[in-house]
Amino acid sequence: MPKLRISALLIALAIALGASPAPTETFSVDAVKAAFLYRFASYVEWPADSPAVPFVIAVAGAEDVAKQLDQLLPRMKVHGRAAELRRVSRAADLDGVHILYVGPELLARTRSLRAAAAERPILIVTDDARGLDAGAIINFVEANRNVRFEISLIAADRARLKIDSALLAVAARVERRPQAAGVIE
Repeated sequence: MPKLRISALLIALAIALGASPAPTETFSVDAVKAAFLYRFASYVEWPADSPAVPFVIAVAGAEDVAKQLDQLLPRMKVHGRAAELRRVSRAADLDGVHILYVGPELLARTRSLRAAAAERPILIVTDDARGLDAGAIINFVEANRNVRFEISLIAADRARLKIDSALLAVAARVERRPQAAGVIE
């Protein structure tokens, strides 16, 4: 299983999760992605009509990431609510979901699941070079042995989700909303 050296961002993430911040410590790619999925929730604002309790992170086809979340989530809270994992494979499984993670190499096989999620206030996170083009709000990318992510504000707007500027500041790339003429964002 590939290992990644902890960058400054991952050190902060490890500290937030109670892990030792030793710079030589390594985590599996799946553990890093699971931690990111949990932490993304702190930087996203859902609309008032989104599901109340519990806070649900759903995983489609990434069993190793799901196992990491199984270990992480039982002791965690998101916005004061218990966090739980749900493994999903069809649109009917999305009721009450806040975050949907679609694992690598599953983009083509999850078209209907992603389409159903895109109609709801769900943070869709993918792990594919075409992730943002396929409607994801956040997409994981690996660069220089580090897990990074890119964000689509266009997809976030469609889902009625607001992404905190602190998360945008550490993204590898941000797909921004088109600007009106003469307006500086």
